[in-house]
Amino acid sequence: MKTTYILLIGLCLMGLFIRTCYELLKRAGRVDPKSKAVFPVVFIGMCMMLLSWPFLCILDPIQQTLPATIRWAGLLGIAFGLGLAVGGLIQLKGLENIDHLVTNGLFARIRHPMYTGFILWISGWVIYQGATLSFFIWLVSIANILYWRRIEERKLEVQFGEEYFRYKKSTWF
Repeated sequence: MKTTYILLIGLCLMGLFIRTCYELLKRAGRVDPKSKAVFPVVFIGMCMMLLSWPFLCILDPIQQTLPATIRWAGLLGIAFGLGLAVGGLIQLKGLENIDHLVTNGLFARIRHPMYTGFILWISGWVIYQGATLSFFIWLVSIANILYWRRIEERKLEVQFGEEYFRYKKSTWF
């Protein structure tokens, strides 16, 4: 296996690890999400994961040749996922310390457009490239994103109570 591919696996997993540690430490009250020193570390971790992912799939040593329609579906997943993630970020106007429940725009239908976008984006890359070995890293990535979502859901349930439960019933994911 090529050294570059192994390095990309390491960067991707390290980015996931940094973000997951942050979420666990935040939940345990051991890190202040308002700290200006914490944000760059988490941001760099997410960049490591998100920027290594396309190259990881492109350089996958075990690529399958998929039918054009499936590859096009992957390309649509990449575009739609990226649009959802960026659109959610723009609408939310921040990444942390949001003090109100956002329920309009993209958030009117999808509770977590950024997580949904990440999932579609990374799934699209695996499909588009036919990246067989990267599929296993994809599983780890999806598990992490779903875990982050679960932590966030619990926090929002406590923070907003019944309002959030009603919102949850009217939205997907």
